[in-house]
Amino acid sequence: MPATYDDAQVMLRCGALFQDMDLGTTSAWVFSDDFPTDYAGFIAAHPVGSERFRELMRYAGFFETVATLWKHDLFDEDLLLDWMLIPWDRVGGVLVGFREDQGVPRLYENFEALGAAQERWTPDDGA
Repeated sequence: MPATYDDAQVMLRCGALFQDMDLGTTSAWVFSDDFPTDYAGFIAAHPVGSERFRELMRYAGFFETVATLWKHDLFDEDLLLDWMLIPWDRVGGVLVGFREDQGVPRLYENFEALGAAQERWTPDDGA
């Protein structure tokens, strides 16, 4: 089923939230060579409670929110994945390590599932 007007509204609100949370700078950092993608390296450089740690948690929280909307069919998958790059492959190692360290197996599970969906997704370019 094609995306709807309501899906477009969700997309625009998520885009506004990304801007309101000022996550563009965080995104640039996540995709830079300065971002440690493994948990031990990340925690050594950015311990729990540090500004960079809190920055990553805000970033992950945004993507967990988007992924939860997607999980509950409140965001069309094709529209979402055509619009947004899901950075699980960059941050997943850190977030899984944090999840294990905290003993909370469901932490960021929707974000992880959306990252897996992105890996399987093939864009329909109308061909």
